[in-house]
Amino acid sequence: MLYALGGFVALKSLNLLALAVASAVAAVAPSVPAATRGSDPLPLTLVAGGAVLDPVVAGDLVYIPSGRIVSTWDYSNPAAPRRLAATGETPTDGAIRGLTRWGDYLYASWQAGDDSGGVAVYSLRNPQRPELVNQFSDYAEPSYKSLWTLAAANGYLYLFDNENGIYYGDLAPDPLHPSFTRLLRTPVPYERSSVAGDRLFASGTTNSAEPLHACIVLDVTDPGAPVFSSAGCGGGDSLELFRSRIQLPLSVAYGLKLSLFDVSDPSQTTVLGAIDTPPAMDGFVAGDHAYSLGFAGIDIHDISDPLAPVTVGHSTLPTLGASSVTALGQGALLLTSTDRFTQLDVTDPLHPAAVGTATPLGGAVANDVAIVGDKAVILQENYGLGIADRRTLEPLARFDADLPEALNQRAIEQFAVDGDRAYLAAWGYGLVIADLSNPAQPVELGKLEYFYPSAVAANGDFVYLGTSTNGGVMQVVDVSDPAHPVARGALNVTTINRMQVHGHVVYAADELSGVHVFDVSNPDAPVEVGLWNDGCTDTLGMSAYDIDLNADGTLAAVACGTGLHLLDLSQPQAPVRVGGYTIDYWTARPTAAIHGDRAWFADAQGLLEFDIGTPASPIQVGAATTMAYIQPRRLRATDDGRLFAFAYGTGMHVFGTAADGEPTDRIFADGFDAAAPSESISTYDDLDEGFLGQSYTYNGVTYGEVNGIGGVFPDGSTFEPIDVGDELVVENAAILYPDFPDFGSAPNALTFGTTYIGGENFSIGALVRVKMDLAQPADSASFDLAFYENGPWGGIELHLDAYRNGALVGGDQLTIANGGGRDNVTTATLSISGVEFDQLKFYATYDGQPSAPRVMIDDLTLTPAR
Repeated sequence: MLYALGGFVALKSLNLLALAVASAVAAVAPSVPAATRGSDPLPLTLVAGGAVLDPVVAGDLVYIPSGRIVSTWDYSNPAAPRRLAATGETPTDGAIRGLTRWGDYLYASWQAGDDSGGVAVYSLRNPQRPELVNQFSDYAEPSYKSLWTLAAANGYLYLFDNENGIYYGDLAPDPLHPSFTRLLRTPVPYERSSVAGDRLFASGTTNSAEPLHACIVLDVTDPGAPVFSSAGCGGGDSLELFRSRIQLPLSVAYGLKLSLFDVSDPSQTTVLGAIDTPPAMDGFVAGDHAYSLGFAGIDIHDISDPLAPVTVGHSTLPTLGASSVTALGQGALLLTSTDRFTQLDVTDPLHPAAVGTATPLGGAVANDVAIVGDKAVILQENYGLGIADRRTLEPLARFDADLPEALNQRAIEQFAVDGDRAYLAAWGYGLVIADLSNPAQPVELGKLEYFYPSAVAANGDFVYLGTSTNGGVMQVVDVSDPAHPVARGALNVTTINRMQVHGHVVYAADELSGVHVFDVSNPDAPVEVGLWNDGCTDTLGMSAYDIDLNADGTLAAVACGTGLHLLDLSQPQAPVRVGGYTIDYWTARPTAAIHGDRAWFADAQGLLEFDIGTPASPIQVGAATTMAYIQPRRLRATDDGRLFAFAYGTGMHVFGTAADGEPTDRIFADGFDAAAPSESISTYDDLDEGFLGQSYTYNGVTYGEVNGIGGVFPDGSTFEPIDVGDELVVENAAILYPDFPDFGSAPNALTFGTTYIGGENFSIGALVRVKMDLAQPADSASFDLAFYENGPWGGIELHLDAYRNGALVGGDQLTIANGGGRDNVTTATLSISGVEFDQLKFYATYDGQPSAPRVMIDDLTLTPAR
C-alpha cells in the first residue's frame, strides 16, 4: 500500500511482488501432514462488519451491505436507529460490491479472492430479516469474473462485470436464478449505480493509462433491450471527480472539484458550473445546497445558480472515512469506515446536524481482538478501539484515538494488550496508549510520535515498535510514565511484520529474513542474539510473515511462505523447528496463531487447524475452511475458546463458541427445532388496588426510578418532583374498559404518582419516568397506554427505550395529539422488537425536557430471548 506523506511516497509494505500477483496465482493442493483427523471444516459461527457500501432504503427499513453480509436497520426513529437483523450466519461466497432490490428480493453482487464472482439472492418474506435463498455465478461463461455493482429496473437485473461486460436478465421467470444476456464488454469497473424512472446510471473509473472518471446512462424503457445514452451523466479526471451521485435533475460529481451536470433531458447532458473544493469522498444535494464530505467535515455549497456554485460554509461534523452517502428527505444517511452510521439533517442548510449515530457490529476495518474482563476490545484501523459485549460482540462503546483527521495517519493495523493497557501502533503517527482498567470506557494516557510503526509488542514498562516502511527498525519505548513515553534503544533490520515478547526476549517475523531474536534486557542497547530461517524462505525469497507464542513462551507458531512452522523456544537465542505443515504452492502473507494444544495457519486458500499436542507430529483437524478466498490479516485465539480471523474488506470471522457454552449466535442455544419461548403478560389484575411503593417486582419485572425529577409542561409552566410523586400505583380502572374494549385487560392498570381514588373509577397519575429491569433478556415488548391528549398535554412525547447491558439498542415513541380544547382520554400502544434487551425505560419529554402527562399502562407483554 502506498501513502503520500509530506511530499514523498512512503512504502508501507516491501512485498510488492506478493501484492501484485496474489490474485493471479492458481491454488495447488497442499501437502498433507503426517495425519488428518475429521473432514469437516471449522464451525463458522458469525461473520460481522466489513467494508460498507450504498444501502437500499425501503421506507423505515435500511438494508446495509458490508463485507459478506447484509444488515437490516430500523430508521423509523432516526435519533435511535436499531439493527434488527444481519445475515452473519449465512455469508456470501465473496465480498459484496453492490446491493439492489426488486419486489420481494434483495440482490447482492459479490467477488471472491479466487477470481470468481456472482449474485446472492435474499428473500424479503419477512422484510426485517432477509434470508439468503440462493447464490449463483453462471451469469457469464468465463470462470474469471470481476463483478462490481448491480441494479434492478423494470423487472430486470443488470450486472456490471469489469472483465466480461454488462449483463441483463429478466427476473420474472425465475427471480432466484435469472438467465442473462451480455450487452457489451467494457473495461470500466462501474462501482456505483442507481435507477431513476426508466434510466439506469452507473459510474466508475477507467483502467486506462490516464484514468478517467466515467458516468453512463442506460435507457431501460424496454428493459429487455437496454440502450446506451450518448449523453452520459458527467465524467472527467479521476482525481478531480471521484464519485458521481444522481439526484435528478442533477448529476453531481465530488472529488477535488464539485461539478454539476443537468441530466433532466435523456437525450443530452448539459455541463453546468464547477468549483475547486477540499478533497471529498462523497456528497449529496438538498434543496439549493450541495454538501461535499471530506476528511475534516462537510463543505457546504450554494447551487441555487448551478452555473456558478459558491462555497458558503463548513461543518466540523465527523465525516472521515465516508464510504456511502444516501440522500434522505431533508438530509442524508452517512456510512463511514470509522463505524459511524449518522443521520444528517440540513433543515438549516448552513448548519448540518447529526440526528442520531449508530455503530455496526464488528466494525468496518477490524484488525484484532482482546478479551478484557467481560468485554471484547476490538482494534479498529481507522479510529481506535471498539468495545463490545464479550459473548455477543454487540457494540457498547468506542475509543477514538486523538489523531489527525486522515486515514493514512491512523492505519492502526496492530495493537498489544498488556495488563490494563492497550498499545496501538498508528502507522502514520506513532504509538497511542489507552487505559483499559475500565474496559467499557478506555481513556487515552499518552502518545509518542514515531513514523511508520506497523508492529507492536508490550511487556511491563516497555513497548516494542516494529517498522517495515523504508526499512525495518525495532524500537524500544519506555512507558513507565505512560503520559510521557520515551524512545530508548533501537536496532535496524530488513523489515518487521509481527512481534512477540516473552520476558526480556523479543521475536520479530521478517518477511525477507526469517525470525529475529532480540535480547532487550538493556533497553538502551538491544542486541540481536539469533536469526531463525530453517526452511522458511520460499522460491520467491519471501520468508516469515507472522509469529505467535504459546502462554509460557516455549513454543512459537510461525507463518512462512512455505507453510506453518512450530519452533521450540526453550533456548530463545537458538529456536529449533520441531514440526510443521509444508505447502507446495506459493502463498502471500499467511498468518498463524497458537493456543494450548492447537495451532492455526491461514492464507487466501483457507484456514487450517492443527492438534499440536505432540509438536513434532501436528495433526490436521478437519478440512480447510475458506473465507471467500480472501487473505486474513490476523488470527487471534482467545481464552474463551474462540478463534477470530480478520480480513480486510470482508470483516471479522468468528469460529467456535464462547467458553460459557452459549454460542455467539443465540439461535443454537435451543436447537433449530426447539419451541419458541412463550411470552409473559403482566395484567396487574391479580394485585390489589393501591400503592406499591417506589420499587416493586412483578411477573419478572422490577419497576423503579419512578418520576423523582422536575420538568415542564407545553404551556410553559413547570413542576417539581414533589408535585408528581414517586409511587407505583395499581388502579382499578374498570370504568375505562367498556369505552375502550381493545385496551388492556379489566379491571386493573398500572399508573404512577402521588394519589389515587379507590373503586371502579378512573384516577390516572403523572408519568415522568419509570425503569423496568427484566429478570431475563427479552427480544420483544409492548404495552397498552391510556392517557390524556389535547388540552395541556398536546405535543408531549412518550418514549419507550430498550437497553442491553446499559447500551441503548432500540426504542419506540409517540407524540400526544394537540387538537386544542379540553383534554380527553385516548389509548395507544408502544412496542419494541427485533433486538435483545434486559431493561426498559418509559418516560415523557416536551421539547427535550422532562414532562409529566397523565398515563397508565396495561398488558405489558414480553417475549423472552432465545
